[in-house]
Amino acid sequence: MKRIFTTSFFLLSIFCALSQVREVKSRAASYKSSNSSSSESSSSYSGDVDWFLVELFADLFTEVIFGSFSAAQYGQLQNADVEDWRVSAEFKAFGGVNFGNVTYFDRQMIRGNWGLFSTQLRRMNVNDVSGGFTTIDWQILQLNLINLKNVRWVLGAGISHETDMDQTHFEFATELYVSVLDRFMPYLTYRASGDKYPREEFSGMLEYRPFRAKNTEIAFNGGYLYQRLYGIDFHFPSVGVVLYLK
Repeated sequence: MKRIFTTSFFLLSIFCALSQVREVKSRAASYKSSNSSSSESSSSYSGDVDWFLVELFADLFTEVIFGSFSAAQYGQLQNADVEDWRVSAEFKAFGGVNFGNVTYFDRQMIRGNWGLFSTQLRRMNVNDVSGGFTTIDWQILQLNLINLKNVRWVLGAGISHETDMDQTHFEFATELYVSVLDRFMPYLTYRASGDKYPREEFSGMLEYRPFRAKNTEIAFNGGYLYQRLYGIDFHFPSVGVVLYLK
């Protein structure tokens, strides 16, 4: 009887120690509840609007910023026959397991590129013995600020939706790609979403591109993924496969 009790207690301790995702969901629910309470208690403000300043800002945006973007977009599309990935689509699938905490993740992503602009949609799911935590992330607009053959720097913004909690956060992301020896491409990614960043993510990957055709490229990658969900850390070795259509 004593042995059964000891074994049961040991297994229960392991389950509690490894139930990170359950704790993430609990903190996410508290976060949602506190935000709802703050919204209900806050008072609305309405004041006079200086329409002259609004019109001035609109004119400035149209003439300067929009004009600059148009020139940059035209320049990138002019060289799209050489830099063929500037007008392309990417499909990526990743996965990883951390045997130390008995956690794993899977991630699927699709991105469309058109010169200076990109848009990206992905699904991210983290699991352990207590269940899964899934987000649908849409980088509505990404800017390829550096878009050269060997270097690419992407800056984007969008939304991250937690499917279990049914709450949505603003999301910021940046990516840096560097091509080495033509077939190898290391890259770094950073993401942060929500007020006080309920989720932060960092990954470092090395991509190998052995298979190329005229308009198609298949690549494999491996590296490291870190996520911090509501103050709880997840570390994963990661592998994946990529399909480029150009």
